[in-house]
Amino acid sequence: MSEYADIVIGNLSLHWFRNYLDSKIVSLFFSKNDLIVVNNCNIDDDDKDAGTYTKYMYRTTVRRAKERLDAQGFGLNNFEKIFNDEMVQAVDYSSFLYHLQGDYDEEDKNNEIRIKKNVSLKKWKNAMKKIVSYELANGNIQFGGTLSEVNITTECDKVIFYSLKDEDSESFYALNPEIINYKYVYRLILEYCANDMEIILDFSNLDNWADDCIPKALAATENVSKTIVLVEGSSDKDILEFTMSQLYPHLSDLFYFMDFSDESGGKRDGGTSYVIKNLKTFYFSKIRANFIAIFDNDAEGYSSKCSLLNEIKNWPENFRILLYPEITMFHKYPTIAPNGKIVPDDINKKAASIELYLPDSIIKTGGNYYPIEWESRKRIRNKNNVEEALYQGVISYKDDIKHKFHEMRNKIERGDEVFKTEEWKNMKKLLETIVFAFNNEQ
Repeated sequence: MSEYADIVIGNLSLHWFRNYLDSKIVSLFFSKNDLIVVNNCNIDDDDKDAGTYTKYMYRTTVRRAKERLDAQGFGLNNFEKIFNDEMVQAVDYSSFLYHLQGDYDEEDKNNEIRIKKNVSLKKWKNAMKKIVSYELANGNIQFGGTLSEVNITTECDKVIFYSLKDEDSESFYALNPEIINYKYVYRLILEYCANDMEIILDFSNLDNWADDCIPKALAATENVSKTIVLVEGSSDKDILEFTMSQLYPHLSDLFYFMDFSDESGGKRDGGTSYVIKNLKTFYFSKIRANFIAIFDNDAEGYSSKCSLLNEIKNWPENFRILLYPEITMFHKYPTIAPNGKIVPDDINKKAASIELYLPDSIIKTGGNYYPIEWESRKRIRNKNNVEEALYQGVISYKDDIKHKFHEMRNKIERGDEVFKTEEWKNMKKLLETIVFAFNNEQ
């Protein structure tokens, strides 16, 4: 006899495992922070003498799982592009045609016409919503549910319905996994679940199969493939890692911010020139990991981004070259004019280093923002090969700002101060640029 464990939302089983968990599936939805271990659970609540067991489970919410899939590049934007581009090859009509007693292999041309006539992204999403909603309430269609019970009416409904009913189908919700990765289908399913619904994987009973089942299940969220993020300096790394741990703890294991020092005393240089050098090294190495280079939203950072885009015109899909995002308040931020007066100016692509995204309590003194000091004028050739001239600026009293950040971080980590998400809204926008980089086109 084998032992089984399921990833479930409501009454819908997303995936089932036999004897051992597959870490590639588990880590799609769960991080190690989602592990729950409960000792001394009653085997039978009605019979206290039946003994106890230890419950092992991963538990998250639909919202967090959606963000996790998006962060890994399996968001709806990418799904919709592939679906629209590859619809004829992606949609698997074989189970539906078998029900109609048609021959899929001998009628390729007719089937192509039929798909183009009856299938569209909108119709497909409507069918998925109907079917997923039924399964959440009643369980998988694979094991029950008639045409009338599920309210199957459109051709897209029928294609998906018969695919799920067909035990021999090689597609997943009637989509060919060789064209549309099953991870995109999981993401589409989650779109039709309430964000606060729980996703649970209880694997306690795997302990009945073999002694190593539970240890291997506990390790299923370790050694996850990470996106490597290159930033300009150690301050950027410190700030980003801290805010990621607070704002996106369920995504922290998916990103690695490159170190500037190690335990043996080794050092790596910072600055834009080294970000450029390191990113080009990764590019020429042909490593298939995901890489993000993100620069300050200042003249130096903007120049560096343009330089990389001009030097290598077609970066692979596993690379992203970004600036910290534009923020509305940066369009009129206090700066020090040549005559010494404080005047508002647009500092986007001129002076918005990472410190500018910190809470107001850190970048204000006496109720006023620390002003920008202008330094040098840079000539930049943008990605359209048009020359621009921008001043490079830096926020004043940067060392004081760093000290205030470290002081606040230490208090929060000690539990002496509460992390208030609303105060970190600009950092959240910055992190979204990184976290969801591969859910958008370059």
